[in-house]
Amino acid sequence: MRATTQRKDWPTIAAIGLLAMCLVTFDHEALGHGGACLALHGRILALSSSVFRCDHISGLIDAAGPASNILCGLVALALRMVTPLRAVRLRLFLILVTGFSFFWEGGYLMHAMHRQDGDLYSFAHWWLGSVSVEDRWIGAALGLALYLLSVRLTARGLLTLFAEPPKARFVARIVWLSAAAGSTLAALVYAGSVAGDLRDAVLEIALASFPLLFIPLRARRSAVDHPAAAIQRSYPAIIFALTVYAVFVATLGHGFA
Repeated sequence: MRATTQRKDWPTIAAIGLLAMCLVTFDHEALGHGGACLALHGRILALSSSVFRCDHISGLIDAAGPASNILCGLVALALRMVTPLRAVRLRLFLILVTGFSFFWEGGYLMHAMHRQDGDLYSFAHWWLGSVSVEDRWIGAALGLALYLLSVRLTARGLLTLFAEPPKARFVARIVWLSAAAGSTLAALVYAGSVAGDLRDAVLEIALASFPLLFIPLRARRSAVDHPAAAIQRSYPAIIFALTVYAVFVATLGHGFA
């Protein structure tokens, strides 16, 4: 398969990236944080694509967003293992769900321990009572391990479909651009203070998943492109992704308060 053939399919590739971003963001903010808030009989004060506040303070609510993303990433990884290679669009979607989930939480854990702020730092403080320098180093090391694992899993997943690194990297860059632009544009319509919402949206998706711009660096040994690796143009998939994104922007993008 020639690279030019892949380029003709970039709208479908971008649509898959956009869908993965919407799912991972919804999973963290609404399903994770929001679900935990309601389960603990709290009331949601603010909810957007990167902002959440509940009137009930609990470390369990702080941890629920990251935990939900880790679970979502693991489920996507398990499903990817049993999804046939011929279902190339679904496999790419599952690769990205795992990647965005783990990139987000691995990077966020390192950031939280460094800044002594954020969901995971608040959870650690709630759980331990106080967070020592040693605790922060352990947390940062765990975050780095998860981040590097995400790099490896994403690269291997892409190379399962596209054996040549330039082909796999082209796909990775398209989905990064789509997801980063999608999350950023959604944050710009936030009904509250746009600055903080936009900053967090950029950190969680665009910055956290920046390795997609560079991976994979090398091919797997004796690997060849799978026959199904040429992602065909799918207008139903593109229309579905744009519809989901429109709902995402109108709800989590605009936010609830």
